[in-house]
Amino acid sequence: MKNPFKGIPSIRMIEDEPLADHTSFHIGGKARFFVCVYTKKALIRVLQRIDKNRLPYFVLGAGTNILVADSGFPGVVLKLGGIFKRISWRGVLARCGGGVMIRDFLEDSKEKGYGGGEFLAGIPGTIGGAVKGNAGAFGCSIADMAIRVSVVGGDGKEHILSRSDLGFTYRSSNIKNGCTVIAADLVMILDTRTSIQKRIDENLKKRMERHPAGYSAGSFFKNPPGHAAGKLIEMCGLKGIAVGDAVVSEKHGNYIINRGRAKAADVIALADRIKRAVFKKTGIQLEEEVRLLG
Repeated sequence: MKNPFKGIPSIRMIEDEPLADHTSFHIGGKARFFVCVYTKKALIRVLQRIDKNRLPYFVLGAGTNILVADSGFPGVVLKLGGIFKRISWRGVLARCGGGVMIRDFLEDSKEKGYGGGEFLAGIPGTIGGAVKGNAGAFGCSIADMAIRVSVVGGDGKEHILSRSDLGFTYRSSNIKNGCTVIAADLVMILDTRTSIQKRIDENLKKRMERHPAGYSAGSFFKNPPGHAAGKLIEMCGLKGIAVGDAVVSEKHGNYIINRGRAKAADVIALADRIKRAVFKKTGIQLEEEVRLLG
């Protein structure tokens, strides 16, 4: 197929881009089209071309909660830049572009003396991805902060979602696949830079103590109600088991680590083995938190 996005300003398009270079797992094949968009008008025009050409598409944040198939993705991967990386303030209300990195948001909040988001420290994603997946830690989630979200649907039309529209649940929201989070309004609280930085440091320390290093997508499975997925996996004696170069971390049972040359097929086979073992021993069916693309 010829370049379907020819003539659209404020974008950058790459054909056959290796997605392993854009994910924390460092796994996966190529995207047929990798498109960075820098304005809302450009995003709408790109989505209209995608719809016209009936191409599958996916919006990629920081690539931290995704496993890309070895065969890659035969459609369009969208990446938000430009205006989607801006943060504006009106008192304690922050309006964040969907492409803003969580770490950048926390740093900007701290410098302005606004706290409340420190539980997000160490989560390596974007605000858009955090809202869509209701990211959280230490008993808090972004649902505690978000009051309004702007999304653009696959039809290229913008929709404003209120808190009730968002329908936040554990690691989930009502934002449908195919909708692009372009901005989120988050309510913060007044605090001192010193106090905010102290909580950020404490949370980062806790994460470093609990979470293993290495190429991974973070917690691979959702925590079933009343249980911790990692504990269930450890109880089944699955720490250290491997398929190819994919291995269950010795430090945390809910982390699958790519030791360097793992394939997506290795990770999927290992995840299936984990699910079968946990179900056989406990009767609990684990559900992936990580999304498979391709």
